[in-house]
Amino acid sequence: MSDPETDPGPPHRLHCRHCQDVIGAYEPMVLETHQGSSETSLAAEPSLYETDQPCFHRACYDQARDHGR
Repeated sequence: MSDPETDPGPPHRLHCRHCQDVIGAYEPMVLETHQGSSETSLAAEPSLYETDQPCFHRACYDQARDHGR
């Protein structure tokens, strides 16, 4: 068991812009930027914990596009 005071974990939790649930470290996700969208995960790019860009679960991104967000 980890102690949050000695092992705080990720600095932030990212929430999906579509469903508002937390995006897990190993879940496929889509990041939207001014240059377009890219598929990644927080495990692959931990610096994204600090992003202000819109983030989505992969499946939610498809739903949001289909429904015009």
